Amino acid sequence: MIDTLFEALALPASARMERRVPKALLADHGATGAGDRKLVEGGIERLRWRASLKPATIGVPALADDARDYSEIAVLTLEARDGANTARLAKIAHAAIPYPLILIVGDESQAALSLAPKRRHERQADRFIAERLVTAPPVTALLDAAAEAFLASLTVAHLPAADLWSLYEGVIDRAEAYAAARVTGAFRLPTNADEAAGRRVALAAHDGQARDVARLRKAAAAEKRLAARIELSHAITRAEAELRRITDLLA
Repeated sequence: MIDTLFEALALPASARMERRVPKALLADHGATGAGDRKLVEGGIERLRWRASLKPATIGVPALADDARDYSEIAVLTLEARDGANTARLAKIAHAAIPYPLILIVGDESQAALSLAPKRRHERQADRFIAERLVTAPPVTALLDAAAEAFLASLTVAHLPAADLWSLYEGVIDRAEAYAAARVTGAFRLPTNADEAAGRRVALAAHDGQARDVARLRKAAAAEKRLAARIELSHAITRAEAELRRITDLLA
Protein backbone atom coordinates (compact mmCIF):
# COMPACT_ATOMS: atom_id res chain seq x y z
CA MET A 1 0.00 0.00 0.00
CA ILE A 2 2.99 2.29 0.33
CA ASP A 3 3.35 2.44 -3.46
CA THR A 4 -0.40 3.00 -3.86
CA LEU A 5 -0.17 6.15 -1.75
CA PHE A 6 3.01 7.29 -3.45
CA GLU A 7 1.60 6.83 -6.95
CA ALA A 8 -1.53 8.78 -5.93
CA LEU A 9 0.68 11.89 -5.89
CA ALA A 10 1.15 11.42 -9.66
CA LEU A 11 4.53 13.12 -9.60
CA PRO A 12 6.28 14.06 -12.84
CA ALA A 13 9.45 12.17 -13.76
CA SER A 14 11.47 15.33 -13.09
CA ALA A 15 10.61 15.14 -9.38
CA ARG A 16 11.19 11.43 -8.85
CA MET A 17 14.29 9.75 -7.53
CA GLU A 18 15.16 6.46 -5.92
CA ARG A 19 17.66 6.85 -3.11
CA ARG A 20 18.12 4.59 -0.13
CA VAL A 21 18.30 6.46 3.18
CA PRO A 22 20.49 4.80 5.82
CA LYS A 23 18.84 4.09 9.15
CA ALA A 24 21.78 5.80 10.83
CA LEU A 25 20.44 9.16 9.61
CA LEU A 26 17.31 8.69 11.71
CA ALA A 27 19.17 7.16 14.64
CA ASP A 28 21.76 9.95 14.74
CA HIS A 29 19.54 12.97 14.07
CA GLY A 30 15.99 12.02 15.11
CA ALA A 31 16.30 9.56 17.98
CA THR A 32 16.11 10.94 21.51
CA GLY A 33 17.44 7.90 23.35
CA ALA A 34 18.40 4.26 23.27
CA GLY A 35 14.77 3.17 22.84
CA ASP A 36 14.38 5.25 19.68
CA ARG A 37 17.63 3.94 18.25
CA LYS A 38 16.55 0.36 18.93
CA LEU A 39 13.22 1.05 17.24
CA VAL A 40 14.92 2.52 14.17
CA GLU A 41 17.27 -0.43 13.86
CA GLY A 42 14.68 -3.13 14.44
CA GLY A 43 11.50 -1.52 13.14
CA ILE A 44 12.47 -0.29 9.68
CA GLU A 45 12.63 -2.66 6.74
CA ARG A 46 13.46 0.00 4.15
CA LEU A 47 13.62 3.79 4.00
CA ARG A 48 13.69 5.49 0.60
CA TRP A 49 13.85 9.06 -0.68
CA ARG A 50 11.38 8.92 -3.57
CA ALA A 51 10.96 12.51 -4.77
CA SER A 52 12.02 16.11 -4.36
CA LEU A 53 9.38 18.80 -4.87
CA LYS A 54 10.95 22.14 -5.72
CA PRO A 55 10.54 24.87 -8.34
CA ALA A 56 12.81 23.13 -10.85
CA THR A 57 11.00 19.76 -10.58
CA ILE A 58 7.29 20.64 -10.30
CA GLY A 59 7.15 24.32 -11.28
CA VAL A 60 5.79 25.59 -7.95
CA PRO A 61 7.58 28.63 -6.44
CA ALA A 62 9.51 28.35 -3.19
CA LEU A 63 8.60 30.30 -0.07
CA ALA A 64 11.25 31.49 2.36
CA ASP A 65 10.70 34.10 5.05
CA ASP A 66 11.51 34.73 8.70
CA ALA A 67 9.23 31.91 9.82
CA ARG A 68 9.54 29.20 7.17
CA ASP A 69 11.70 27.83 4.39
CA TYR A 70 9.77 25.81 1.84
CA SER A 71 12.34 25.74 -0.93
CA GLU A 72 12.05 21.97 -1.21
CA ILE A 73 9.70 19.26 0.05
CA ALA A 74 11.08 15.74 0.39
CA VAL A 75 8.90 12.68 -0.24
CA LEU A 76 10.04 9.57 1.63
CA THR A 77 8.58 6.11 2.11
CA LEU A 78 9.21 4.11 5.27
CA GLU A 79 8.45 0.40 5.14
CA ALA A 80 8.02 -0.82 8.70
CA ARG A 81 8.41 -4.32 10.06
CA ASP A 82 5.55 -6.18 11.74
CA GLY A 83 4.67 -4.77 15.14
CA ALA A 84 6.85 -1.67 14.83
CA ASN A 85 5.61 1.57 16.39
CA THR A 86 4.98 3.43 13.12
CA ALA A 87 3.73 6.59 14.87
CA ARG A 88 7.01 6.94 16.74
CA LEU A 89 9.05 6.09 13.63
CA ALA A 90 7.25 8.86 11.74
CA LYS A 91 8.03 11.37 14.49
CA ILE A 92 11.70 10.35 14.45
CA ALA A 93 11.84 10.72 10.66
CA HIS A 94 10.32 14.22 10.72
CA ALA A 95 12.86 15.25 13.35
CA ALA A 96 15.81 13.79 11.44
CA ILE A 97 15.08 15.13 7.93
CA PRO A 98 15.76 18.87 7.72
CA TYR A 99 13.32 19.45 4.85
CA PRO A 100 9.53 19.66 5.08
CA LEU A 101 8.59 16.03 4.64
CA ILE A 102 5.77 14.11 3.04
CA LEU A 103 6.25 10.70 4.64
CA ILE A 104 4.40 7.55 3.65
CA VAL A 105 4.77 4.93 6.36
CA GLY A 106 3.37 1.40 6.48
CA ASP A 107 3.74 -2.05 4.96
CA GLU A 108 2.17 -4.24 2.27
CA SER A 109 -1.26 -4.28 3.94
CA GLN A 110 -1.69 -0.61 4.86
CA ALA A 111 0.02 2.77 4.69
CA ALA A 112 -0.56 6.24 6.07
CA LEU A 113 0.44 9.75 5.10
CA SER A 114 2.41 11.65 7.76
CA LEU A 115 3.19 15.37 7.70
CA ALA A 116 4.77 17.89 10.04
CA PRO A 117 4.70 21.61 9.16
CA LYS A 118 8.01 23.14 10.19
CA ARG A 119 9.11 26.62 11.20
CA ARG A 120 12.42 28.23 11.99
CA HIS A 121 13.74 27.94 15.52
CA GLU A 122 13.32 31.29 17.30
CA ARG A 123 17.01 31.58 18.17
CA GLN A 124 18.63 29.41 15.50
CA ALA A 125 17.51 30.52 12.04
CA ASP A 126 19.14 27.52 10.32
CA ARG A 127 17.28 25.02 12.52
CA PHE A 128 13.70 23.95 11.92
CA ILE A 129 11.22 22.42 14.35
CA ALA A 130 7.92 20.65 13.74
CA GLU A 131 4.85 22.59 14.87
CA ARG A 132 2.71 19.46 15.07
CA LEU A 133 2.38 15.98 13.60
CA VAL A 134 -0.45 15.22 11.18
CA THR A 135 -1.09 11.57 10.37
CA ALA A 136 -3.93 10.49 8.11
CA PRO A 137 -5.78 7.25 8.88
CA PRO A 138 -4.22 4.26 7.12
CA VAL A 139 -5.28 3.27 3.64
CA THR A 140 -5.79 -0.45 3.13
CA ALA A 141 -6.42 -2.65 0.11
CA LEU A 142 -10.16 -2.56 0.86
CA LEU A 143 -10.71 0.89 -0.61
CA ASP A 144 -14.06 2.47 0.15
CA ALA A 145 -15.44 5.66 -1.39
CA ALA A 146 -13.76 7.90 1.18
CA ALA A 147 -10.34 6.30 0.62
CA GLU A 148 -10.71 6.51 -3.15
CA ALA A 149 -11.66 10.18 -2.93
CA PHE A 150 -8.69 10.83 -0.64
CA LEU A 151 -6.25 9.16 -3.03
CA ALA A 152 -7.71 11.03 -6.01
CA SER A 153 -7.31 14.35 -4.18
CA LEU A 154 -3.54 13.89 -3.71
CA THR A 155 -2.55 14.48 -7.34
CA VAL A 156 0.17 17.12 -7.10
CA ALA A 157 -1.02 18.89 -10.24
CA HIS A 158 -4.33 19.62 -8.47
CA LEU A 159 -2.86 20.85 -5.18
CA PRO A 160 -2.62 24.58 -4.31
CA ALA A 161 0.32 26.01 -6.24
CA ALA A 162 0.88 29.58 -5.02
CA ASP A 163 4.08 28.30 -3.42
CA LEU A 164 5.45 25.13 -1.82
CA TRP A 165 4.09 26.09 1.60
CA SER A 166 0.54 26.37 0.23
CA LEU A 167 1.04 23.02 -1.52
CA TYR A 168 2.11 21.42 1.76
CA GLU A 169 -0.89 22.96 3.52
CA GLY A 170 -3.04 21.46 0.79
CA VAL A 171 -1.73 17.98 1.55
CA ILE A 172 -2.41 18.57 5.27
CA ASP A 173 -5.99 19.64 4.42
CA ARG A 174 -6.47 16.38 2.53
CA ALA A 175 -5.05 14.26 5.35
CA GLU A 176 -7.39 15.94 7.83
CA ALA A 177 -10.35 15.66 5.44
CA TYR A 178 -9.70 11.93 5.26
CA ALA A 179 -9.54 11.71 9.05
CA ALA A 180 -12.93 13.43 9.20
CA ALA A 181 -14.26 11.11 6.49
CA ARG A 182 -13.40 8.08 8.59
CA VAL A 183 -15.87 9.49 11.15
CA THR A 184 -18.59 10.88 8.87
CA GLY A 185 -18.26 8.54 5.86
CA ALA A 186 -17.90 11.41 3.36
CA PHE A 187 -14.67 12.97 2.09
CA ARG A 188 -14.95 16.74 1.75
CA LEU A 189 -12.18 19.28 1.35
CA PRO A 190 -12.38 22.57 3.28
CA THR A 191 -13.38 25.61 1.28
CA ASN A 192 -11.12 28.07 3.11
CA ALA A 193 -8.47 28.35 5.84
CA ASP A 194 -11.00 29.11 8.61
CA GLU A 195 -12.96 25.97 7.80
CA ALA A 196 -9.77 23.90 7.78
CA ALA A 197 -8.79 25.30 11.19
CA GLY A 198 -12.26 24.58 12.58
CA ARG A 199 -12.12 21.00 11.34
CA ARG A 200 -8.71 20.57 12.95
CA VAL A 201 -10.10 21.66 16.32
CA ALA A 202 -13.15 19.40 15.88
CA LEU A 203 -10.96 16.40 15.03
CA ALA A 204 -8.94 16.85 18.21
CA ALA A 205 -12.14 17.28 20.24
CA HIS A 206 -13.66 14.18 18.65
CA ASP A 207 -10.63 12.05 19.49
CA GLY A 208 -10.70 13.22 23.09
CA GLN A 209 -14.46 12.74 23.45
CA ALA A 210 -14.34 9.26 21.91
CA ARG A 211 -11.68 8.29 24.44
CA ASP A 212 -13.88 9.67 27.23
CA VAL A 213 -16.87 7.63 26.06
CA ALA A 214 -14.73 4.49 25.92
CA ARG A 215 -13.39 5.16 29.41
CA LEU A 216 -16.88 5.59 30.85
CA ARG A 217 -18.15 2.44 29.17
CA LYS A 218 -15.25 0.44 30.56
CA ALA A 219 -15.86 1.83 34.03
CA ALA A 220 -19.57 0.99 33.81
CA ALA A 221 -18.83 -2.58 32.72
CA ALA A 222 -16.58 -3.09 35.74
CA GLU A 223 -18.80 -1.33 38.30
CA LYS A 224 -20.76 -3.61 40.67
CA ARG A 225 -22.68 -1.02 42.69
CA LEU A 226 -26.10 -0.25 41.27
CA ALA A 227 -26.14 3.43 42.19
CA ALA A 228 -22.72 3.98 40.66
CA ARG A 229 -23.74 2.13 37.49
CA ILE A 230 -26.80 4.35 37.14
CA GLU A 231 -24.65 7.45 37.56
CA LEU A 232 -22.19 6.16 34.98
CA SER A 233 -25.04 5.39 32.59
CA HIS A 234 -26.18 9.01 32.78
CA ALA A 235 -22.59 10.17 32.22
CA ILE A 236 -22.30 7.93 29.16
CA THR A 237 -25.53 9.35 27.73
CA ARG A 238 -24.21 12.91 28.13
CA ALA A 239 -20.79 11.99 26.70
CA GLU A 240 -22.34 10.27 23.68
CA ALA A 241 -24.55 13.28 23.02
CA GLU A 242 -21.47 15.51 23.05
CA LEU A 243 -19.68 13.10 20.71
CA ARG A 244 -22.59 13.32 18.26
CA ARG A 245 -22.50 17.11 18.45
CA ILE A 246 -18.79 17.16 17.63
CA THR A 247 -19.30 14.63 14.84
CA ASP A 248 -21.83 16.97 13.25
CA LEU A 249 -19.12 19.65 13.13
CA LEU A 250 -17.00 17.35 10.96
CA ALA A 251 -19.67 16.82 8.33
